[in-house]
Amino acid sequence: MEIAILKWIDATFHSQTWLNYIMTGFTWLGEFGAAEIFLALILIIIKKTRWAGVSVAVALVIDIFIVNVILKNCVNRPRPWTEWEDVIGFYNAAGVRMPTDTSFPSGHAAVCFAAAVALMFRYKIKALPALIIAFIVALSRIYLCIHYPSDVLAGAVIGLACGIAGHYIAKAVEKKIQEKRSLKEE
Repeated sequence: MEIAILKWIDATFHSQTWLNYIMTGFTWLGEFGAAEIFLALILIIIKKTRWAGVSVAVALVIDIFIVNVILKNCVNRPRPWTEWEDVIGFYNAAGVRMPTDTSFPSGHAAVCFAAAVALMFRYKIKALPALIIAFIVALSRIYLCIHYPSDVLAGAVIGLACGIAGHYIAKAVEKKIQEKRSLKEE
């Protein structure tokens, strides 16, 4: 059934070159988690946002371990093009990079949601753009037929959990550091 969804997307939308460019651009935001890692580093460097950066960094470390070290190797689900080779023509025409790793779960969805959720805990509604971008990146993975919809859903859920964990771990560390500083000042 999931391949039928991807074939419908292909038949319905892939003739829209402008949309292909937009979705390829959005999917790039999740490539190798580079944008999210860069975001975490920038936030850590700035004193005012340091703990938000730590939250994002912790979320990303947990996410990368769960997705790339454990799940992708254990589940070992092939990419959609192994079942539907015709889509390779679309990849070539649209300039879509064909990942060499396995499909489940979507690392792009996971890493984007991990960062966005960690930011949501720190900044509430101000972080809504990060959550919207995470959603569009996740959607782009289905649109580009790089993942099955269940891969993306699983990645988003894992990212959500990692973002929550990253926030609470960073909060606990921040609290311990503040307690130690208070003891030193007494």
